[in-house]
Amino acid sequence: MTRTLSLAIAVLAFGCGFIEDMKGSLEKSEVAAKAIKDKHGWDAQVGGQMLNGKLMVVTVTLNSKQVNEHKVAALESAVADIVTEVFRAKPETLLLQVFSGQLADPAQN
Repeated sequence: MTRTLSLAIAVLAFGCGFIEDMKGSLEKSEVAAKAIKDKHGWDAQVGGQMLNGKLMVVTVTLNSKQVNEHKVAALESAVADIVTEVFRAKPETLLLQVFSGQLADPAQN
């Protein structure tokens, strides 16, 4: 019984940490997208993935119509600076996506 209770408490503690990581990541993603828009004028979608409190992957999606005049290295540098500042950590992987066309607005779904 004690072992089961200890396991249940451990699972709940892990779950709370996971939820806090998700909540913090979502809030920071929104701040990063706004910072990219404010500093560079690019509409961006940003998503961060945390694992045990560590920033693993940040994905930044940009529209080719807004960034087609820039070299990849310049885009990477501009985005990496903002991501590192907002998340207060450098991600293990920064995934920069440039799309052509139009993404669906998640707020309209």
